[in-house]
Amino acid sequence: MLSTRDLVAGYDERTVLDGLDLDLPTDAFTVIVGPNACGKSTLLRTMARLLNPRRGTVLLDGTAIRDLPTREVARRLGVLPQSPLVPEGVTVADLVGRGRQPYQRWWRQWSSEDGAAVDQAMALADVTDLADRPVDSLSGGQRQRVWIAMTLAQDTDALLLDEPTTFLDLAHQVEVLDLLHRLRVERGRTVVAVLHDLNQAARYADHLVAMRAGAVVAAGPPREILTADLVRDVFGLACVVVPCPVTGAPLVVPAYTGGPVGAPAAGAAAAAGAPDRDSSTASVPAARPTTGDAANPLADSYPSKGL
Repeated sequence: MLSTRDLVAGYDERTVLDGLDLDLPTDAFTVIVGPNACGKSTLLRTMARLLNPRRGTVLLDGTAIRDLPTREVARRLGVLPQSPLVPEGVTVADLVGRGRQPYQRWWRQWSSEDGAAVDQAMALADVTDLADRPVDSLSGGQRQRVWIAMTLAQDTDALLLDEPTTFLDLAHQVEVLDLLHRLRVERGRTVVAVLHDLNQAARYADHLVAMRAGAVVAAGPPREILTADLVRDVFGLACVVVPCPVTGAPLVVPAYTGGPVGAPAAGAAAAAGAPDRDSSTASVPAARPTTGDAANPLADSYPSKGL
């Protein structure tokens, strides 16, 4: 279990986190969301011991992480920072293999167990066909999957990932998030990720942490905390929240301010006494198709999970 107590952290003269207390559940997929520069990455870096706090403590299973040996931390926490640097000329297989360094000793170098872990990690991240290619010759999306493979090869109980879907197209974003979900469900891994896409966060997270200005505004299951009021408070975005037609998870739909040519602007309509649709109290029909609905030929194709 990862937690923070009275955590203060920042850069140079700027304080980003000021007295933050947070408990992250074990064996759960936690997603941290919030606007740019709100402290998401700073929190993740401090929990991963990549950034020293100015005050306070990060606890790993009740022990201050600063007091644990570096090798022990590396065997328990796999970390994928934002925009990691690629060593020049290193191949994909070599880079993924570096995830096994916490298990190396001067008397125990490479083993068959290491090879199996690397092969499995590359297969899970779908980079096996790239094994012999230099990492610096790959596209941004391919590189991201290679870094994820290296983190998986580390074979830790917990994974901390800062924007793991960066540079990936939509299909590969879903593949990566599906992979992290399977690691949590099938292997009991604790996964903590920073994501920008609220709807992806709501779909995959067991536990959602919403941050603003270096503080935690809300934390809990997405279906309990993700509301139009929360989105407005955290992001300054007017929206409605409806059930996803596929999973039933909260689906954030930004308010529509356009309209046909000649229609009054949203502000003018409000001034004229039109109903306010910018809150969770607005009456919004559930986005669930009805089986056999002649107006919706795809109605029968939607699963009913969670609806």
